[in-house]
Amino acid sequence: MFFNIIEKIVRVTKALTEPRIATKDVTKDTMHHSPIFRGMHEIKYDICTGCEACAKICPVDAIVMEPLPIKRPKALPEVNLGICIFCGLCEDVCPTKPEKAIKLSGGTFEMITGGTDEDIKNYWVKPEVPQEWIEQKKKEEEEKARKKAEMLAKKKAEAEAKKKAEAEAKAKADAEAKEAESEKKPEAGEGDAQ
Repeated sequence: MFFNIIEKIVRVTKALTEPRIATKDVTKDTMHHSPIFRGMHEIKYDICTGCEACAKICPVDAIVMEPLPIKRPKALPEVNLGICIFCGLCEDVCPTKPEKAIKLSGGTFEMITGGTDEDIKNYWVKPEVPQEWIEQKKKEEEEKARKKAEMLAKKKAEAEAKKKAEAEAKAKADAEAKEAESEKKPEAGEGDAQ
């Protein structure tokens, strides 16, 4: 026991007199990498359908859908990395093919923050959606709506023309039937007179 105490005193004295220099800067080099880490999220706004499958499958509710001012996609996923457990279920359930709209990039990623709970809560992966893309989608939607309205108007006009043609054909058939019936009556009358 006496030797244990002396050994501890020597270690403390050594630590105080010979301070060790850090051999690794954790802001630049990581201490270790997890072999099962699948990487940070990449969200591709241009192929996302806004189906919300990734948000529904997330076991820790780390994904929220941020609405867009267009119809399709109506919302895009945003991932809170302070909550995310990097399980990759969001990538697995994504229905877009052949490329996934949300995927884990692979490799390693360092989340160096201030260390407070607030810093971690505010650590999000958000897709960078250019305003030009949104404007283009709005124009495409307007064009599609215009074409749909034109097609509906054309179908309605065709249906009305068809109804009118059917009504005219029916009226003509009725007139012919009446004419044929009126021709048969006098013949029947002539047969009675003889």
